[in-house]
Amino acid sequence: MKKSFALLLALAMIIALFAGCGSSAASNAEPAASAESAAAPAESVAEEPEEEAAPADEAEPAEASEPAAEEPEEEAEPAYTLEYPLVDEPTTLTYWQAWPPFLSEISDPSDAATFDALEEMTGIHLEIIAVSTENDANDFMLRAASGDLTDLIQKGADHYTGGGDKAIEDDILIDLLPLLEENMPDYWKIMSTDETFYKTVVTDQGQVPALIGMYKDPYYTDQGMWIRQDALDQVGKSVPTTLDELEDVLASFQDMGMSDPLVVLSEGNCDLLTRAYEADDHLVDGKIVSGALTNGKDVMLKLHEYYEKGFINVDFVSYNWSNTKPPQDIVYSGDAGIFNEDVISVSTYVSNATIPGYDLQPMGQIRLTPDQELNTGYIGVYAADKYTVSVSATSDYPELALQYMNYLYTEDGITLTNWGIEGLTYEVVNGENQFTDLITNFEMGMQLAQSLYINPGLPCITDLSIQESTYTDAQKAAVPTWVAAFDSSEETMPNTNWLTYTDEETQRYYELYTDLNTYEEEMRLKFITGQADIEAEWDSYVSTCKSMGFDELQEITQAAVTRYLEK
Repeated sequence: MKKSFALLLALAMIIALFAGCGSSAASNAEPAASAESAAAPAESVAEEPEEEAAPADEAEPAEASEPAAEEPEEEAEPAYTLEYPLVDEPTTLTYWQAWPPFLSEISDPSDAATFDALEEMTGIHLEIIAVSTENDANDFMLRAASGDLTDLIQKGADHYTGGGDKAIEDDILIDLLPLLEENMPDYWKIMSTDETFYKTVVTDQGQVPALIGMYKDPYYTDQGMWIRQDALDQVGKSVPTTLDELEDVLASFQDMGMSDPLVVLSEGNCDLLTRAYEADDHLVDGKIVSGALTNGKDVMLKLHEYYEKGFINVDFVSYNWSNTKPPQDIVYSGDAGIFNEDVISVSTYVSNATIPGYDLQPMGQIRLTPDQELNTGYIGVYAADKYTVSVSATSDYPELALQYMNYLYTEDGITLTNWGIEGLTYEVVNGENQFTDLITNFEMGMQLAQSLYINPGLPCITDLSIQESTYTDAQKAAVPTWVAAFDSSEETMPNTNWLTYTDEETQRYYELYTDLNTYEEEMRLKFITGQADIEAEWDSYVSTCKSMGFDELQEITQAAVTRYLEK
């Protein structure tokens, strides 16, 4: 339940404009792996957005029971085609987008050579109006009220009060669906042949208020568990796959002197146990089954046990760095045995560790018993919502604006938005594209360089293999390891980022959420630390949660899930 709450809140947050053409909103880091790299077994499955074979010296993960993600079906050539350039005479389109203030000190989005290349290919000059990410939502609403809108608008459907459908109803944005097949044939081909992507783009009201990005190959997750492989080697143990093996490893890590054999953050959550005990939300025949108030008791009992044994640091309640990342000093010192982190950040931990031989490897989901079925794995998706673009109702060139955007989804557009300009941001060496020093040696990091010089904010098709080419073997192994730990994803909840809610549902959800979330977190910490007796107070806790609207929140989410599944 907690994860559903957090994901719903994430719908209202501004996603940072760094790196790549799209990423799951559930993550603060760039997506970690594509379907090719996550293809582990050819039949392994996965979970959603929110997205590799085991290391060479380890056994291959067991094959999962169903396909990880369906590839778009082969289709005949689109009924419509576009010829570039699009116009005979120079034409200007206007584009409104957000831009972080600190980047303004380096360059403006229009400085990216990508836009010059787009103008040369399409004949369209894009006049960019960049506003600060600190007030972009307010700026857009003021422009909407005054009618001072650009042709193309970044995240307009997200910023508009009431969402994309309301913006269309109020004549702020146009419904793109009737225009896509003819004016964006390359985009439409993908959208119309992949059911999940179609459901993501089309709202419950049957409209398309915004274009979104895509992944060239299915994206699964970029978050998962990591374990100190060097410590395992010292005690002669393997990466745990069951609860008993986990506890054996945690005891060994404690004996080695680790202060945090298992890192739990200040919210008191532990996905390893929550999923193993089926205490999370999952779907059975399209209906949400919540284990938070039933099986959640077993999770709390186990976490309290780990706290008493010292497997969890007594000071874990202070580990609140964004509630997503482990304390860096604990990781660098080698005191963190098992923790959750995104793929990209792991390389920083390894390079900054202060102990010799420090090594991290990915760790998959554990099972209570070796024969337990785990059917809430990762769903491979093509949809990427880091950047979205809408067309304003005041635009004089809605068709032309879409035709311009379509270029980003062509083969040449994919190269442009992922690699940039040959000779400037990349070179071809022995038939292979390689980034130049401008990108790889940028003092503020490669990801930021890609945003500055290649794609400062347009939705496109992201080729995750480009990012993966810079990974270590452990990073490359991460996503397939996490994916292959599950039997299937048939009971997985749809990614909440792709669910839509009515105005009434949204208002009621937030009315109930804040107090209930605060109470749940407060009680989790009390249960784990022993301030509250789990056996004596669990029933009272359940009753209080229900009185605060737990069931009603579930009903609201169920309504959104049902609409999504029925699209």
